[in-house]
Amino acid sequence: MSEDNYLEIESKAIWYLEKYATSSENLRRYLKRKVMNTHLNSGSEENINKIIQSLQSQKLLNDKLFAESKIRSLFNKAWSIKRIRFKLKQLGVVDSLIQENLKELGENEIDADLVSAINLVKKKSIGPYRKVKLTDKIKNREFGILSRAGFSYAISKKVLVSMNRIEIEEIKQ
Repeated sequence: MSEDNYLEIESKAIWYLEKYATSSENLRRYLKRKVMNTHLNSGSEENINKIIQSLQSQKLLNDKLFAESKIRSLFNKAWSIKRIRFKLKQLGVVDSLIQENLKELGENEIDADLVSAINLVKKKSIGPYRKVKLTDKIKNREFGILSRAGFSYAISKKVLVSMNRIEIEEIKQ
């Protein structure tokens, strides 16, 4: 009976990995949710741990590669470093992997945040790229966009107020 449970849980894990890239902790949470209150629940903790170890040894589950690709993806979507860090913690990536991969992204987080904020400004056509006249309402809206994306007030002010298109283009190169 336990072998049947193992195979059934393993098939759920493989199905999930076929659809989504994930961390080992996130996969563990998913499997625990799937087996909770079912016939698979007895001995599931041990089976889930075996499955995750097996997938890691087969290199189908790699937290370092997952963190690296997720950071790159979110950075390209113009997310701030703070917001990326929070998202990875939500997905169960350990702090040491987050720090290691963020260090590879850029030695100075402020520079990485500045580049990401510039990407967001260009993407949303705000700041120096706005097409309408600046009013208090538009200014508040633009600062809100950057703050919801996780950027500090200093970076938001620098990108929206202090910099012009020429300075932004110099940084992008």
